[in-house]
Amino acid sequence: MEGTSQRKKLLILFITSFLMRVAFVITLKNEFYFDDEFEYYRIVQNFLTGRGFFVSEGLKGFRPPLYPFVLSVLFFLRFNLTGIRIFQCFISSITVCFTYLTAKKLFSERIAIWSGIVASIYPFFVFYNGFLLTETFFIFLVVLSIYPLINFSDRPSSSVKSGISLGLAGLCRPTMQLYLPVSLLHIACEREKWRIKIKKMFFISLFFALTLTPWIIRNYIVFSKFIPGTTMGGRVFWEGNNPYSDGGPCRYFPEEIEKLPETERDKAYYKKTLDVIKENPSRFLWLLQNKFKRFWNVVPNASEFTKPLYRVVSVISFGVMMPFFVLGFFITIKDRKIQFIHSLIILFTIFHIIFLASIRYRVPLEPFYIIFAVYGFFWLVNKVLSII
Repeated sequence: MEGTSQRKKLLILFITSFLMRVAFVITLKNEFYFDDEFEYYRIVQNFLTGRGFFVSEGLKGFRPPLYPFVLSVLFFLRFNLTGIRIFQCFISSITVCFTYLTAKKLFSERIAIWSGIVASIYPFFVFYNGFLLTETFFIFLVVLSIYPLINFSDRPSSSVKSGISLGLAGLCRPTMQLYLPVSLLHIACEREKWRIKIKKMFFISLFFALTLTPWIIRNYIVFSKFIPGTTMGGRVFWEGNNPYSDGGPCRYFPEEIEKLPETERDKAYYKKTLDVIKENPSRFLWLLQNKFKRFWNVVPNASEFTKPLYRVVSVISFGVMMPFFVLGFFITIKDRKIQFIHSLIILFTIFHIIFLASIRYRVPLEPFYIIFAVYGFFWLVNKVLSII
């Protein structure tokens, strides 16, 4: 009976989420809105016409592969731009269901249903379905990676699912590859026999590596180097820390470095950025705090989203939840199972305040942001009611 009730709730959440997202994407023009969309589309064109899986001759390993590969499959199946946007609405609606399941596993039915409701109407989750960007797919893969970790059993299949989902998330955005050692550390600290812990860590690592292997082999063939991620890291590091940057997107790229071969260019940007930091460490410290503000900003940072409507929507969604999120985050800090999520939030925050910070890079954390906010709200309500 309980299983039937849960399936009905998941179905209602899915349908509600899907209809809201479709209602938004059908209002969009049949065109690209962001620069990244054009790059992903060029990869698709190059791949489907047999020229190779790359943006251009000088950007062969610049973008992570999973999202453009999914786009390639959809375009091959004759999906048009609207069809792809609707497909992303489908993926995002599944994410809402996993948000519900994650909250229920961690807390209770009440927290789960309210987390699902908020996620179904959350403006940022609705918005990104309309664009050929990694956000919708990456949010889904991050939640899909965390769920088996908090729902672990001793069966090998549980570790296999965790390894594959982490690997897929890492192929969508390499940031998630950094989470593998963090997740292994959590497992190592669990209160169970070392034989079981070693078995879990082995299978997660094995299937994570197997999932990344095709991309690693491809990059070795193209570059003769071990590259599990992309050749974008150095450029992003420079963009967030160069002398003209405020920690967000900054289109200042020295011509002498841009002319270098791809892997050499990546190294050169890392080196030049570190030199800039050494020359002016106080400015780097200022950038760290400013990138923290940008990452957790209540209103959009980008100039094209400074209109009052965008600010109001952001404040009444993300902003209203912030104090409850902070409360929920800290009152659950000692719970070992929830620490998988605490560490993910901390990892992403640290990574982006060092590299490049924007609200867009925070969005994959927001299913958990919602869960913590809902839990923090009801915890506070119960405390107040108990006093009254």
